[in-house]
Amino acid sequence: MRYSGRKWNNILIFSVIAFIIILNLPTLIKTYLIPPDQQFHISNTLFNANDTVTAVYSADWALEKKQGFWTLTPTLAISATTLYEHWHGLEGTPVNEETYQSLSKKLPPAQTLEIWYKEQEEPQRVTFYQMPTFWLFKNWQNRWIAVSVDKNYLFPQQVK
Repeated sequence: MRYSGRKWNNILIFSVIAFIIILNLPTLIKTYLIPPDQQFHISNTLFNANDTVTAVYSADWALEKKQGFWTLTPTLAISATTLYEHWHGLEGTPVNEETYQSLSKKLPPAQTLEIWYKEQEEPQRVTFYQMPTFWLFKNWQNRWIAVSVDKNYLFPQQVK
């Protein structure tokens, strides 16, 4: 069976339309079928609010949840629960890539923090910088956020 030129044109047009529909299918599904509360949203928080934190480790201290209670090693001038709430409640201002690139030339040495979640096998490794007037954190979505808090709020002094 042999198609005429007009039939080939129609087949080509329908093929292009089908291809365009397939390319737009993810957007159409997201827009019309997934409720807005289930769609991915950009977060300005340091921790993933959807997962349960089991431990937080810094170079200066270890914060672990044991038998339902937060424990802190070594003993600091603050309770373990309060320190956890300070870190877990951190929310910042988003920093776009252009701003980060302009800051990157004058960043101090990077510091890290490990956040272990019950639902994940690997920890969230947080890179952060302490600037003179703010902290720069890479949050759980790998986005940079700027947080303005005092150093003692996040890293309280050790009890002697």
